[in-house]
Amino acid sequence: MRPPLCFVCGLSPHDLPGDRGSSGFTLVHFALDVQERAAQEARDRDGWVGHPVNAEWFCGAHADTARAHADLHWRKALSVLAAHGDA
Repeated sequence: MRPPLCFVCGLSPHDLPGDRGSSGFTLVHFALDVQERAAQEARDRDGWVGHPVNAEWFCGAHADTARAHADLHWRKALSVLAAHGDA
């Protein structure tokens, strides 16, 4: 799993005041197509560990917007969300 880094603005836990750390971030999973879902399920069965292709981290300012797009295929959702910031 990649460490938290907001997909939209690039904010990292080090940028947050105090000891909030990664708790100030939300991992949002977006939709997969049929083939991607089958491949992900096969990786899960094999015990694969890593960052899912359809998941990205978002800071508190962008998490709600990201969750509002979670029903979209990950490529489309990330394209739309990139338009909201410097991603």
